[in-house]
Amino acid sequence: MKTVLRNSVTILFMVLAVALPQRSWADVSTDLQALVSEADALHSQLLGTQLSADAICAPLVSANQAARALVESIDSVNNNLAAPITIDETLLTALEDLTIAHVQIGDEALRLSTDVQLLAPTVDALSIKDGLTAMLQLSDDIGAMADRIGEMADKILVMADNIGLMADQIILTQEIQSQNLALTQASILQSQTNILTLVSVVETATYDLDLNTLIAQGELLAANLSAIVFSPWTIKYQLAGAAADVKDFMVQVKAMDETLQAISADNTLSVDGTTLISLTNMSLMATSISTVLDGYTLTINSMESLISSRNLDASLTSMLAMSADIGMLAHSILEMADLILVMADNIGLASEQIILTQTLQSANLATSQASILAAQDMAISLIVARSL
Repeated sequence: MKTVLRNSVTILFMVLAVALPQRSWADVSTDLQALVSEADALHSQLLGTQLSADAICAPLVSANQAARALVESIDSVNNNLAAPITIDETLLTALEDLTIAHVQIGDEALRLSTDVQLLAPTVDALSIKDGLTAMLQLSDDIGAMADRIGEMADKILVMADNIGLMADQIILTQEIQSQNLALTQASILQSQTNILTLVSVVETATYDLDLNTLIAQGELLAANLSAIVFSPWTIKYQLAGAAADVKDFMVQVKAMDETLQAISADNTLSVDGTTLISLTNMSLMATSISTVLDGYTLTINSMESLISSRNLDASLTSMLAMSADIGMLAHSILEMADLILVMADNIGLASEQIILTQTLQSANLATSQASILAAQDMAISLIVARSL
């Protein structure tokens, strides 16, 4: 009887193993292609959206709902990624197509913000206020897409098990993504600038947000990371410790982002000079942390011949993980800034300062991305050169 029962259980597990879905690199490619299709559909929807004096809010709300659904789809794929992932041309092409579609979405959002500007004189204050809110939320969601796509690309790179074979194409894909993200940021910034010229109708409310503690912690982390003196024999442990510290801080920043998300459900925010200075300092702090990667890259390149293959392999793994976490850190800070803008109900009073803050944040994020890309290029090149 025990033998029969044991055999029955074994057969059941075999059936379940076959029946249950298994994640693989092919699934990732399929998921990315599905995201491209959804992004293309959103682009088509925006392309077909025509605003009029009688219809501003409803079309923008509909577009924002579709954009939010795409962000959630990207989140779903991102959260389900699991190592190892085998990168092939199909997967990289899907990533490129997704970033291209994202640029097109940003361009259409810019067009719609211009339409809102042109229609504002002919629309009553209540309708234009709702339209402005919807337009800012759409802009915020497009910014969130950029964050999620960049985070997903970083995770795929960290989880990849065949970087050496696809190094040239991976680097090219990363460069294309960086260029596309810059284009999208420019579109988002211009869209928000267009809307900020119209928001004097928004009423004032009060809410205080203190980011100084987080800024101080980030600046201390940057200082500690910069003070590390590497040795060829201990570098893998030093980089592992540095990567762990960066991850811990990234988790804190994401927690702040999530807190802000929760606040935004029931509150508005009165944006003042202190808040805007804090936002600028947050992006400067992220730039300081990412700049450390430049020093680490130079150090590894200079002592590469002295580092054993085992230590170098572990060190490069830590570098890739660190670069991915710093990318997520920068994305979270940008997302917080966008969310604060959506929450703000005194934008008109602080519009010039907000535009300046966004411009500085975009420049700081571009600096961070350059450092991240350089670190990843170095790691990939050494993986190929040393056959790690």
